[in-house]
Amino acid sequence: MPLTEEQQLPIYVEALAFFVISTVFLSIAGRKKETKKERRLSFTSVGLGLGSFPPESNVKEPIINASVYFDNNNCPSSQDVAEMIVRPLLDYERMSHVPDLDNRKCRPSSHGDVQPMDLIRELSINGDEKLLNQTIVEHCQDTLGSGRGDLPWWEILIIRNEDGSDGPSACVIRVHHVIGDGLALVAAFNKLLTTEDGKPIDSPLS
Repeated sequence: MPLTEEQQLPIYVEALAFFVISTVFLSIAGRKKETKKERRLSFTSVGLGLGSFPPESNVKEPIINASVYFDNNNCPSSQDVAEMIVRPLLDYERMSHVPDLDNRKCRPSSHGDVQPMDLIRELSINGDEKLLNQTIVEHCQDTLGSGRGDLPWWEILIIRNEDGSDGPSACVIRVHHVIGDGLALVAAFNKLLTTEDGKPIDSPLS
């Protein structure tokens, strides 16, 4: 006795479902393992690097500046900053490479391996906290792009009060916005943070 259309419908649905599931399974099973693709710069990052405003507007580079203040006697040496901060950050491609805006990627520096001391600048002042703040403001828009000898687009600026001064010193972490936004940089810099007893701090962003 032939099946009615109503009786045939569930059979058609089951056959179609089996066909779809089988096709998906076979396509996944037969797919070759893909190599990890190079992470390209977003169009937004390229725009931040090239500049989105006409030259006559005189808009400065989009640079993220974060200042850490120290009592004058506690300001770390440039060698300590190089080993404890710069060297670990150079493990990140965007921190050790140079943005190539034309090709929407980051490329190695023409110098080869970038050395930590290449990304540290040091200034000396003699004054109070007001002078320190003025100095930070004066340098917060110093270029990080072209014109720095093909270095990655970031640096640490140490502004040190001279011996005998009661004023504070500061380390200013300066990063071009092409490299990353606030969340990405928080995840990167979190690798440098420890508790008081030197243990790493866990973060949901890392």
